[in-house]
Amino acid sequence: MSASDIRIGFIGAGNMAEAMAGALISSGKVQSRQLTLCDIRKDRLTYLETQYNVHTADSAAETFEKATTVILAVKPQGMAPLLKELSEKGLNNTQERKQIITIAAGLPLSFYEEILYAGITDQCAARLPILRVMPNTPALVLAGMSGLCGNRHTTPDDMDLAEAILSSMGEVLRVAEGQMDAVTAVSGSGPAYFFYVVEAMVNTAKEMGFENDDAKQLALATIHGAAKLLLSSNEEPEALRRKVTSPGGTTEAAINEMIAQNVAEGIREGMLAAARRSRELKDALVK
Repeated sequence: MSASDIRIGFIGAGNMAEAMAGALISSGKVQSRQLTLCDIRKDRLTYLETQYNVHTADSAAETFEKATTVILAVKPQGMAPLLKELSEKGLNNTQERKQIITIAAGLPLSFYEEILYAGITDQCAARLPILRVMPNTPALVLAGMSGLCGNRHTTPDDMDLAEAILSSMGEVLRVAEGQMDAVTAVSGSGPAYFFYVVEAMVNTAKEMGFENDDAKQLALATIHGAAKLLLSSNEEPEALRRKVTSPGGTTEAAINEMIAQNVAEGIREGMLAAARRSRELKDALVK
């Protein structure tokens, strides 16, 4: 299928769907009129149509039927009713191949298969490959990190197409589904860890006498520069840290105190807790 033949339908038109649609258009990978978005909020659709010149649809069924790639962007709690509606209308018994991409957190591929593949032949199910994505909020500024996996009907071409869509708003890592809870813990929740560190730096700078704006400038410019240096270097984070940690200096004093406070262990335990919670939420959702 050529790029001009792709028709992407978003079911759910929240912030992440808007980020994906906007990124795809800005990247030039598709034209705006190749995208259709639907949502229960009519004012939201009016805004998106005006802002991006995309198609909008009144129903999920219409969006699903017209698309070659369907992106499910509704909340996890609303996913089962949506899938049942599509199946009850016979839209899962399609003769046209469609990639189903879900960005809902927590729900395993088996959850979608159980509903979408019910009552259809395996041959028909093979025309509906399901791919699961774990994006993160920096996707809103085209700097996201997404984990991607697919079910047994997903071909290399399906994975390539999904990666092309996701790469318009950041980086993509293909993983096994069993790693998705870890993806959630590292990159899905990861931006909040970063914000927490910056928050602490800003608050401490204010405690040292800086006004809020100056404290933010000092912290944000430092964090931005450090990240840029790390990204442009072939060196490991530990090596770069050691380069700025002179024996007996101020940085060593700070690092020694952080080691004494067990900061690294706190980060480790926090990430493991995020992965555990991801598994718990998944278990609760699929009951």
